[in-house]
Amino acid sequence: MRVTRRVVSLLALAAVFVASVVAVPVAPASAATPFAGIVPHRALYKVSLARSASSSEIIDVRGRMGFEWRDDCDGWAIEQRYLMSFSRASGDGYEITSRYTTWESKTGDVYRYIVERQRGGGAERVQGRAVMPLPLGSGNGKAVFSDPRREEILLDADTLLPTEHTLRLLEQAKLGKRFFRAKVFDGSEVEPGSLVSAVIGAPKSDKPPLDLPVLSGEYWPIRLAFFKPGQTESRPDFEMSLDLLANGIARRMLLDYGDIRVALTLERLETLDVKAC
Repeated sequence: MRVTRRVVSLLALAAVFVASVVAVPVAPASAATPFAGIVPHRALYKVSLARSASSSEIIDVRGRMGFEWRDDCDGWAIEQRYLMSFSRASGDGYEITSRYTTWESKTGDVYRYIVERQRGGGAERVQGRAVMPLPLGSGNGKAVFSDPRREEILLDADTLLPTEHTLRLLEQAKLGKRFFRAKVFDGSEVEPGSLVSAVIGAPKSDKPPLDLPVLSGEYWPIRLAFFKPGQTESRPDFEMSLDLLANGIARRMLLDYGDIRVALTLERLETLDVKAC
């Protein structure tokens, strides 16, 4: 399920965007601005089926998604694990497990990634390193994959790495901007960056999913559409909506695969101490 793979990375986009995602200047913001107020955290989300079209073979989805976003001095370290069980109308089903581990420099120019997925008896591993020249936007970068095969891919100059993307998304939301389009490379597939189009809603404030101070205050309802590299049709590969706080924490997420929608509901949240550097 290609979309499920996207979810893994997006939450690396999600933490930092989800925590991380924007369009404005391609030059990095000042050191104090993009990181201010971001809260390193560990979260657990319940996965459940929100809607299934009558034409879909999937009748139920259940699972858990664990997410950790840490401040690693000169970079952001993200780890995401999830287990999703899919039930079919025919009576059978399957499970997908995944672990996604990344590190991205705070300057947005270096990115390391490892993605491990299992479905049934099959396993898949994607690993590599991406580099973009500084200042961002000044030239093409590259991604070098070591797994599942040795391959080097060109990254266009306007490509953003996941955390940089999220931080820019948050900055755009704070500025009151409603739309943001950017090309993002996440390393979940052996392919160049994909277009991500965001619609940012007006800030809202209501009862948080958990009684924690870090979840209170205004959040932005954001809808993201993901397009395959080189895609010409207007229909996105998949869509995702989330309620994103200014501190980088996602209160709620909804993954839209077209024929099914999967909800991620926050069950537990723990803030993490900042590493002594």
